[in-house]
Parts: sequence; structure tokens; C-alpha cells
Amino acid sequence: MNTDPEVPAGWVRLLAESCRPAAPRLALAVAAGIAASGASIGLMATSAWLISRAATHPPVLHLMVAIVAVRAFGLSRGVFRYAERLLGHDVALRVLGDLRVRTYRRLARLAPAGLRGHRRGDLVARFVSDVDAVLDVLVRVVLPYGVALGVAVGSVALVAGLLPVAGLALAGALVTVAIGVPAAQAAGARRADARLAPL
Repeated sequence: MNTDPEVPAGWVRLLAESCRPAAPRLALAVAAGIAASGASIGLMATSAWLISRAATHPPVLHLMVAIVAVRAFGLSRGVFRYAERLLGHDVALRVLGDLRVRTYRRLARLAPAGLRGHRRGDLVARFVSDVDAVLDVLVRVVLPYGVALGVAVGSVALVAGLLPVAGLALAGALVTVAIGVPAAQAAGARRADARLAPL
């Protein structure tokens, strides 16, 4: 069975081709994820304001909008998160079916002469594990990165609208984290691989 976590370039192209018909559903899943994250941010901000404002003992009517907003953000966060999961898995299963059909058709052109040296069990295991590994790219990389990008852009736009200097600072911090964390992780992985003794 293929245990290599890296996805070959050919599989990436095949994944992109399979995702084209499901692009509108994928966009809806990303939008639902952005809305869920935005609701979480709104919930934290509104709750913090409500707690600090309530400490001054104002009339309850002055807090009604914030109270309703906290409830709305709390409910909408769960609804949007459920919608994101539902739409994301719907896209994933549709792409999975398309990928398996495409892969089977390509294997059918090679069989039987082009598959000598491969046992049937080994071929089936590779077929299932490789396609599922490519599918993980969609569910665990494409969708979360799209949501993160949308939330980052929205946060920078909102903060910049309130205070441009703070928006620039937030944008710089997000870019630094987006570049620095993967670079540090890759460097750590290379150092860990270098310490492994060859078998």
C-alpha cells in the first residue's frame, strides 16, 4: 500500500479537473466556513463588549442589542459550521466518485499487459489509498485554506475601515504568519528527517 503522504503532480491536475463541476458547491462550502468563522469572531467581540459594558450597571435596555447579537452569533455559528461540513463532504464525495471512475478507466486501458508485477490486492489497496489521499487535499487543505483566506481578508478590511494603521499592522502580521509558520514547519521537518538513521 502506498503510504507516501505527498500527492503527485498528476494527481493534483486530476483533482483540479474533477473539482470543476463541483466548483459552485465548493464555493458555497467556503462561504459557509467564512460565515461560521465570522460568527465566532462576532460572538467573541460582542460578548467582550457586553461583559465590560454590563460592569458599569447601565439600564438593561442599553444592552438588549448586544444580548440579541450574542444569541444570533451563537446560533448562526453552529448553523454555518454544519452547512460547511455538509457542503464540504458533499463536494468531497462527488469528487471521490469522479476520481475513482477516472482512475478505473485509466487502469482499464493498461490492463492486463501494463499491470504485470502487481498483485490484485496490492493494486486495489493502492487504488483506494491513493485516491483517498488525494481527496484529503480537498477536505483538509483546499477548503480550510479558502476559509482562512476569506476570514483574513475580511478581518483586514474591517479593521482597516475602523483604523487604517491597525489594518496595515494586522495585514503584516497575517502575511508574516502565513509565510513564517509553514517555513518553520518545513525546516523542522527537514531537520527531523536528517536525524533519522537510514534503514
